[in-house]
Amino acid sequence: MSIKIGIVGYGNLGRGAECAIKQNPDMELYGVFTRRAPETVKTLTNTNVYHIDDILEHKGKVDVLIICGGSATDLPEQTPYLAEHFNVIDSFDTHAKIPEHFEKVDSASKKGKTVSMISVGWDPGMFSRN
Repeated sequence: MSIKIGIVGYGNLGRGAECAIKQNPDMELYGVFTRRAPETVKTLTNTNVYHIDDILEHKGKVDVLIICGGSATDLPEQTPYLAEHFNVIDSFDTHAKIPEHFEKVDSASKKGKTVSMISVGWDPGMFSRN
């Protein structure tokens, strides 16, 4: 049984997540969710592409969303909203705002009975630890 992963956002981070998923036999890329017109997005693995406005239609079909937007504007809005409906992982890296981001995501996750991981990656993640 594989873990079904959804990618939210398909820039450099989204493409990197897609490559990582492809390397792990216990993971399956469910699809990519984007603000762009889905038919204009060409993925590396020819996975399904959906518009972000339709993401709640996939609730219960995706095990984890990897949210690949930017920390300045995308993640502060997307992660708490999605955490209420899905298990999520993000790479929020605005260090001074991590406690505030944590509180919003934690509250949404508790409300939706989901699991959330924030600030995963090199920065803050490993970079901050070093």
